[in-house]
Amino acid sequence: MVAKNSETAYKTIPGKRTGRRSSKILVPEAEVAMDTLKKSIASEFGIDFSGDYKGNLSAKQCGKVGGEMVRRIIEQMKQEIAQSPNRFRQ
Repeated sequence: MVAKNSETAYKTIPGKRTGRRSSKILVPEAEVAMDTLKKSIASEFGIDFSGDYKGNLSAKQCGKVGGEMVRRIIEQMKQEIAQSPNRFRQ
């Protein structure tokens, strides 16, 4: 597939990032919970995530929030597995 820009033409590879949002929430009902978690972690770090525009935030700030989100989700899953291990086995 060839996409044309006003000045250049470039080839896109299926499965590769093309500038669009690449990470998608697979469970639509979880979007609100993930957004709430993100905002609460950002406020703990003193980062303002309340507005729509995030261009004034550094990659380090955003990465710090995202990394903490992953840490907390993993910790929560570890606790759930420890409480009911048979639930996650086939």
